[in-house]
Amino acid sequence: MFRKSKAALGLASIMALSSMLYACGSDSSNNGSSASKDEKVDLNFIRWSNGPALDNEEKDKVKRFNDTHPNIQVKMTLLPWDETFKKIEMSLASNSPVDLFYWDVPAYAWYKKGLMKNLQPYFDRDLKMSDYDEKLFEPFKFDGSNMYVAPENYQTLVLYYNKDLFDKAGVAYPSENWNWTDYLEAAKKLTITKDGKTTQFGTSMSLGAWWGWMALSQEQGGALAPNIHDPEKLSFNTPETKNALQYLQDLIYKYHVAPDAAQSSALGGDFLTGKIAMYVGGDWDLGNLKEKKDLKWDLAPMPKWEDKRVVPYWVGGYAMTEKSKHPDQAWEFIKWTMTENQETLAKQQSWIPVNKDALSKVESPAWAPAGYQTARFDWMKYGIIGDMYHLKWREAQDKAISPITDQIFANKITVDDALKKMDEQVNEIISKK
Repeated sequence: MFRKSKAALGLASIMALSSMLYACGSDSSNNGSSASKDEKVDLNFIRWSNGPALDNEEKDKVKRFNDTHPNIQVKMTLLPWDETFKKIEMSLASNSPVDLFYWDVPAYAWYKKGLMKNLQPYFDRDLKMSDYDEKLFEPFKFDGSNMYVAPENYQTLVLYYNKDLFDKAGVAYPSENWNWTDYLEAAKKLTITKDGKTTQFGTSMSLGAWWGWMALSQEQGGALAPNIHDPEKLSFNTPETKNALQYLQDLIYKYHVAPDAAQSSALGGDFLTGKIAMYVGGDWDLGNLKEKKDLKWDLAPMPKWEDKRVVPYWVGGYAMTEKSKHPDQAWEFIKWTMTENQETLAKQQSWIPVNKDALSKVESPAWAPAGYQTARFDWMKYGIIGDMYHLKWREAQDKAISPITDQIFANKITVDDALKKMDEQVNEIISKK
């Protein structure tokens, strides 16, 4: 699945050599650190803000680590998402780079430039990999062999629905057997129009990001490329992706069961307004929904395309910069998040733990509706990573994929023309060295 490109192989050789030099030139318990065991070390850590509730959990995590590791103090800086990566980039260009950062796809460029630490020697030394589902970690072996990100949690997509609106319409609740035809038929029954104005929509356009509509393409057997690591060419203009995007565009402009941008604005919000019957969204939305006491909601697995279901998943985790002056101490924090902190993660319920034992101890919280367990955890049977790793991927998204997708969902371009344009523009961007 993870075929290495020539570039990746070349880089893998460099990184392997670096790893050997690192192993030969350093004591295994003090890999390049200038600090003695008794010296107090401050680690600079940058990540983006996820809102008050999740930020508080992250602050609590850092505090618990600092309290139990008096010689290592993690200093966390929380920033808006875009500012996070600009700040880290500036840090990497300095003589005192940040030690740790929270992973997201834009950081792949730093891996390509050799600015991320190869964590595999630490994994080999300190972790028992049978405690984890290793196949779900495979995407983070950017060179095909070594881990560059330490996974801490999983995230995925689920179908949320408003039980009151289903009950009023006499529509059966979504089940794990639903496909996208069932979804559309229910959305039609749940859409209410009065005097030419739609006052309630069956669904919303929540799958507008590339990984949302690609999931529908993948359920039909589609793929952007055979390899998500440094693909030389991406294929957007395929029958599977056309079907996926046409289905989504038709929800707005053919069947009128999802609002366009103006209608969405007029509603005054999304699912939380109680005027949208269902949508497919990230399990990270659970944090907001559990606080919405006046909304009777539940969740189900994302629908299938005919009889096949594919659900994207993502992995949250930590990375270390290659030039960290305290790699051993930085690894202590990373290792702690993958081991000792996993049971706390299971109790908090905001993220899905990666440790099997902690995962087995996750219980449905009191606020969770009936569909919680199946929708949130069964994806491991059919999940596909919702990422693409390429030096130019972010540029391709910003300059081509997102603007063209916006045109589709504004009905300003046909899906056929959009995919031809996307194919041409994205491949031109990723072909530039």
